[in-house]
Amino acid sequence: MADSQREQLARVGLCTLCRHARVIRSAKDSEFWLCERSKLDPRFAKYPRLPVRTCAGFERSEPSAG
Repeated sequence: MADSQREQLARVGLCTLCRHARVIRSAKDSEFWLCERSKLDPRFAKYPRLPVRTCAGFERSEPSAG
């Protein structure tokens, strides 16, 4: 894992690795982490407080081919 990935993992938490998380960037270059699980399950916050250290809905994303 590269240093930048470690920094992101420390700053964001599990969302960095979760298949249900999407990064949303604002026009002012702010970064928000959207939890797609929140669309179907009210137990999950749409934009969880970071860093996320534990999550019942966490599922590791598949590594991208490359």
